[in-house]
Amino acid sequence: METLGEEEVKTRIQKILDEMINPAVASHGGYVELLDVKENIAYLKLGGGCQGCGMVNVTLKQGIETTLKEEIPQLAGVIDQTDHAGGSNPYYQPAK
Repeated sequence: METLGEEEVKTRIQKILDEMINPAVASHGGYVELLDVKENIAYLKLGGGCQGCGMVNVTLKQGIETTLKEEIPQLAGVIDQTDHAGGSNPYYQPAK
């Protein structure tokens, strides 16, 4: 297995997000943004309809992380850096 440098991993992740992940989550009004890659961990931010969605953990682990690890085997995992209760129009509505 080839070991990629962080910049190459970032480039590959961005390409996968652009071509595979974001077109899928766009149908729910969402998007995924790559913030950084450190020590083979991808730090992502989810926005639009994904922000605050009750299914975000399923999407992140079973969809996004699985796809990224299949395409980039050296990737150890993904971490969601999204403030799911913040933002201008989060899906999550806190109790009043």
